[in-house]
Amino acid sequence: MNKAKLIELLETGATFNWLEQKFFHQSFRKGWRKMKISDISWQAVDREHGILGTKRLKETENVYSF
Repeated sequence: MNKAKLIELLETGATFNWLEQKFFHQSFRKGWRKMKISDISWQAVDREHGILGTKRLKETENVYSF
């Protein structure tokens, strides 16, 4: 998935648990997809909306969401 798709999913309620390395969203067949925190697309989302960006991306108990 690319940065734009990840942002779109986060805006519709997706979450990313970096300890389990799973990206959760109701549209996925299993309910989640495997993704690492080192994934280049995730790093792009973190740069744009994380601490140094718009600060929309929030982390609570190892789970990232908007």
